Amino acid sequence: MSIKSIKKKDRAGELIQKNKRIFKCPVCCGKMFMNDFGSLTCNSKHSFDLSRKGYLNLLTAGNTPVYSKELFEARHLVCESGFYDPLIVELSKIINEYKKLRNNEEISILDAGCGEGSHINGILKKVTENQNKTYVGVDISKDSINIAARNNADIIWCVADLARLPFQNKSFDVALNILSPANYSEFNRILNDKGIIIKVVPGSNYLKELREIIYTDKDVSDYSNNKVINYFEQKLDVEEIQNINYKFHVSNEFLPHFIRMTPLTWEKSTERLNDIYEKNISSITVDLTLIIGTKKR
Repeated sequence: MSIKSIKKKDRAGELIQKNKRIFKCPVCCGKMFMNDFGSLTCNSKHSFDLSRKGYLNLLTAGNTPVYSKELFEARHLVCESGFYDPLIVELSKIINEYKKLRNNEEISILDAGCGEGSHINGILKKVTENQNKTYVGVDISKDSINIAARNNADIIWCVADLARLPFQNKSFDVALNILSPANYSEFNRILNDKGIIIKVVPGSNYLKELREIIYTDKDVSDYSNNKVINYFEQKLDVEEIQNINYKFHVSNEFLPHFIRMTPLTWEKSTERLNDIYEKNISSITVDLTLIIGTKKR
């Protein structure tokens, strides 16, 4: 074990111990704390080791990965290229404004379904006064959290199931759900009464250059997020809906990462994928809808 990895694990342990109040045992729902052996444990002795890379695995049962490690590696490269930067800027603005409304008191932020962690890491870099914020990223994929934990940001990384979040009731002020499945019963449970949920969903033109090539049937290539928005409205009070639209320049050398990062290309023939390269795509459309909600009043 390298000195660097020891320091990283120790720093993560200190961060978790500092925020132990937000955790609940995924087995018995008891309160948790960091013990002398570097594990998160409860009074009933259910214990979860902090990995050498500095993340917690709080799953109580094995899971079959939905997305491959290759997909998350490709998505990480795409995020690092700046593909989602305008989204990160807007999310950071919303969180900064929310903090002002809360008189700049300490707030906690959860990225539920954080993938390889680029979104919440980008937000941390842009949000002001981070000493008054706690950042937590959760995903059910161990591969994705492995990638997320590579950075040196003060973010608590957890492998956990969105259907059984290992956090206390009302323990978060902001819940992010970015291009990821949602579990609104759990989101409502872990969100405090003054908290906000920000869900990001694809718009009708999201990645349209890829979809128009992959899907020959127009009805299939067209996409509407109306059902997702309507379901959100059933579960939460909608405070605001925003749209973000822009074009991102992409080179032929970088295009393979876009192809690997999206499930759109799964089970597609080599011929269909080759069509993407032959079309000489020079830009890709980013079309996203941000839904800001609060608990039902």
